[in-house]
Amino acid sequence: MKIGREDFEALIKGEKTIAPYIELDPLAGAYSVFGVKTASNPNYMVKAIYEMYEANLNKKLAVKAVRKLFRSVGAGSVGLNNLLKKLGMNLKPEEFLMLVFKLQHQQGWGAPFELVSASEKRIVIRTKHTFESQVLKDWNMAVCGLHQGWIEGVLTSVTGKTWFCLEKTCHAKGDEYCEFVADRVPASWKFRAEAVVKGDASITEFIEHKPIEGKITLMEEPVVMMPRFIFTSMTNSLKKTMGEAPASGVNYRAYKDMGKENVEHYRKMSIFFDLSRTKLDADLTELHKRFTAFGAPSITGGKLAYGNHVVNDNFEVVDSIEKEKGSKATVFQKIGDKAIRISTNVVTAEGKRAVGTELIKVVYDAVITKGQTYYGTADVVGQKMVVAYEPIKNDAGEIIGILFVGTPEDKVLGLSMEGIKKIKPQTLSDMAFAFYAQMGWFNFVKEEWDEKTKTKTITLSHTVESESFGNIGKNVCYCTAGLLAGIIEGAFGIRVDAKETKCKSKGDEHCVFTITSKKD
Repeated sequence: MKIGREDFEALIKGEKTIAPYIELDPLAGAYSVFGVKTASNPNYMVKAIYEMYEANLNKKLAVKAVRKLFRSVGAGSVGLNNLLKKLGMNLKPEEFLMLVFKLQHQQGWGAPFELVSASEKRIVIRTKHTFESQVLKDWNMAVCGLHQGWIEGVLTSVTGKTWFCLEKTCHAKGDEYCEFVADRVPASWKFRAEAVVKGDASITEFIEHKPIEGKITLMEEPVVMMPRFIFTSMTNSLKKTMGEAPASGVNYRAYKDMGKENVEHYRKMSIFFDLSRTKLDADLTELHKRFTAFGAPSITGGKLAYGNHVVNDNFEVVDSIEKEKGSKATVFQKIGDKAIRISTNVVTAEGKRAVGTELIKVVYDAVITKGQTYYGTADVVGQKMVVAYEPIKNDAGEIIGILFVGTPEDKVLGLSMEGIKKIKPQTLSDMAFAFYAQMGWFNFVKEEWDEKTKTKTITLSHTVESESFGNIGKNVCYCTAGLLAGIIEGAFGIRVDAKETKCKSKGDEHCVFTITSKKD
């Protein structure tokens, strides 16, 4: 059934339901809404998804994993948003979000939602129950990762900004409502780290595994993982060739270095990421400001213009950005299903401006298809740069082009050295502990400080060594001891020794380590 603006307005007002626009073709096994194929999610399917993740992680991380999965589903709502704009309906983010959930509710996804409050940077919504809070009530905890991810994806897709959603109360743990608080946040490393340490996010959300390439990356940086069987084989091999005491010393020193390197990675990454975003956002703002001073963007006579200022083959603004800000700048025009460079200060190896060349697909999909601002790194004429691409929208909200800025990576790294000194040591050590805990190296129980003896005691419920070797009647966690010492040394800038005083492999309840200042 064809749908128009008046139908959407009636849906928003509650004068119509989605029912007339749902089509079921049982022979083809197809289910369509507004003529678009979609999927329904019966109870058993939702529960199966959660329990699949739970079996490999745990309940809390299962919720986080589902949240990440459905963040992508929510991002798909950009298609509906574009349809509404073509119909002349420019809904506020909270209005669009409520429309999405009204449509989902009418397909059986939980109870109706109500808008509690809304501002430019925070939206609060709630419902009596969600689909997952009903089928996972026996978990007795906040379970609505599906809806958290959905909300983040929807809001990110329609605003082009990063949103982070928390479920404050949940029907599955006995609360009256499932209430969600969505905040527009800077997509900075600092925010990510704080969310991981607080338990609001999982480090696994920022890990990408590329098995064909044999690579695992954490927040876009390569990391090394060591499965247990490799760890056990390596340790036993060292013992046979060197003896137990020397092998233990080698493991301690090697993992101490690894712990220090990891902390240094977090330290540099946090400053580099934040400074990159600060510099790129400032350059984008300035580039946007200089163009919009001429007027609103539009396509006039087949060319992109701001007011009467035609951008195609006009290099005045982009050259001024490079002269005053030291940054590369480009304007792309959307032509058909491509984005073509029409004004740039980027010069090719042949000494010509790179006009007429096409934008790569991954960036096109993020900026044009999804309407998001894209951040990353790129090789620009042989120079490694941090880059940002922002959609250009006309008065009707249609994306007609892209603004690009880029700044040399080494320039940002130079700025970062002062900022590195300002990061709190405890934040760095907490981040490192959270990373290794969530990757299965150990399970953190508590951290204590004895002011009188200047001794830090760290209690772990188990370690990768104690689980690998089992109860063999002696301490085995030399690698973990070195790792903890390296993390403390790297974060706090002091020399320390770490010693395991209790071990599960010796029959103790926990693996306990004391960290003391190293005597010169």
